[in-house]
Amino acid sequence: MRKKLQGKWMWSLTIALSLGFAGCNLFHPTGSRDADNDDAAALTHDGYLEYQKANYDAARNFFSKAIRADSGYSEAWIGLTKTVLKAQEGIDAFELASYAQSYEDANGKKTNGFLVMSDEKADSISRGIDSVMFYLNQFVARDTTDRTDKKVRFSNIADSYTILQLTKAALRVRAVNTQLSNVVSANSSGMMMDLNVLNDLGDSLKPFLNDMAAAAEAIKVAPEAAAEIIKAYLPDSTRQDFEDDDYAEISVGLANTVIQMNDRAQTVPEDREDVFFNFGNGRDDDGDGCVDEEALDNYDNDGDGEIDEDVRDSRSIVLVKKRPTNYQELKDLGQDPTTYDLTKAQLDSLSVLEKYNIIDIDMDGKTTKDDLDEWEFIYRDPNERDEKKNHRLKFTTTINFMYADGGMFPEDQDDKITEKVNSLIEKKELIRKDKDINNIKYDWRKRAEMVGGCWTNYDDEKFLKWFEGRIVK
Repeated sequence: MRKKLQGKWMWSLTIALSLGFAGCNLFHPTGSRDADNDDAAALTHDGYLEYQKANYDAARNFFSKAIRADSGYSEAWIGLTKTVLKAQEGIDAFELASYAQSYEDANGKKTNGFLVMSDEKADSISRGIDSVMFYLNQFVARDTTDRTDKKVRFSNIADSYTILQLTKAALRVRAVNTQLSNVVSANSSGMMMDLNVLNDLGDSLKPFLNDMAAAAEAIKVAPEAAAEIIKAYLPDSTRQDFEDDDYAEISVGLANTVIQMNDRAQTVPEDREDVFFNFGNGRDDDGDGCVDEEALDNYDNDGDGEIDEDVRDSRSIVLVKKRPTNYQELKDLGQDPTTYDLTKAQLDSLSVLEKYNIIDIDMDGKTTKDDLDEWEFIYRDPNERDEKKNHRLKFTTTINFMYADGGMFPEDQDDKITEKVNSLIEKKELIRKDKDINNIKYDWRKRAEMVGGCWTNYDDEKFLKWFEGRIVK
């Protein structure tokens, strides 16, 4: 069975890598080029000749000289990158993808090649990819800012770029003894991300998201090829759940979500990282009194003007188009679900997680099992949420935030509204940092006056529970 599955993913990967023209795929052998009259072209031609003879040091020297002669000469950049790649040990497209294939070990436990390889092997691959990316990223930066001759574009080598970056990401999660398919998986409703695994990454979270975001940019450039590569790197979790017609769109949707997460990870102030990257810890992380109130969808779900703060720990990243089987089913849905834009990473609905059956998200005295308003959007259809610019959950209809006209901040914010949101954040920060139960500055009544939110649902007993598990530095 393993041989049959392996043959299937290798064939798909072969097709994916052949979608770009062969001379531009980084893992393909390089053919010779005819020299032009300018120096960069002649030097590049000589570089390719040396490459064909496996004289990689000489080839690298020629390509470097060509780039110095003309920093926009794209074929020289690709030649240099290929030469550096060829000089690395163990960095072959099919070998890298093979490490991602899951299988059961002798004890029946799921594992893959990344997890069982030696630390020396993992370090060697990681260093090799870093060496390649040093030059490749320079080319990508030039190509995406129109500073090359455009003979070879990022889109021509995006499939190879995706493989390299997904491998880096897989090596990151290897450090916490897990695999990419544990982070991103799928079911019939969409592609899912387990944010608990991201919690385990600790200091490696930002580099991991950076690697994934780089791969995501390549996915967006060449989604058809990238879709097959994703199937190879997430073997068990996606193949059986998505139709081929949707897979490229879903891949772009996944890419957009990862890019959004990475943008936030790289820009959020260090002293507020806990607000955005303590996923699903069952506590109020942003100071509004609500617990894990947001879903990771790049929208404001509670009306406080912030996006994806204090996030619950699992969600559907990209929904799959539901395909009604008959007219009545379509009529019952009340809209045409085949019009969902998968590339926007729309969140269809939230699946209630069992752990939240004992958690009261809005602190109104009812836990999730008795209060589905904590998990249902005001507008069921994601297209309608987009149209009305309202991605709030139903529980927010009973709370209000200070500084906001009508108690809720709109999704479109001008400078005046942004100023009010920042005023609210200042108050929430005072509350968030007031966590020493032996030296309380603001009681729950004062907090309700300062920010509103879920604090209006507190009493003395709930207030004391708010301090549980908080570390005072």
